Amino acid sequence: MAGRRELTGEASVRKAVALRRGFAELSVVSLRHPVNIDGRILPTGTKGTVVAAYADGVGYEIEFFRPFQAMVTLKAGDLTG
Repeated sequence: MAGRRELTGEASVRKAVALRRGFAELSVVSLRHPVNIDGRILPTGTKGTVVAAYADGVGYEIEFFRPFQAMVTLKAGDLTG
């Protein structure tokens, strides 16, 4: 098809799935509810960056910097755009 680019490689597949689900890699997302990480709380509304979107569409790896630095795997339902 003219003008259509074929996706190849694992990163492209992850990106395509994330776009279908609503969160592409490097998107800024917010928490829908507080998340407890080793006794520290990321409050509702905390913003983070999607660093990986899993191909099965179940989860995302999110990096947070405030109120503290953390890398967390969350489900799509835990996040809002």
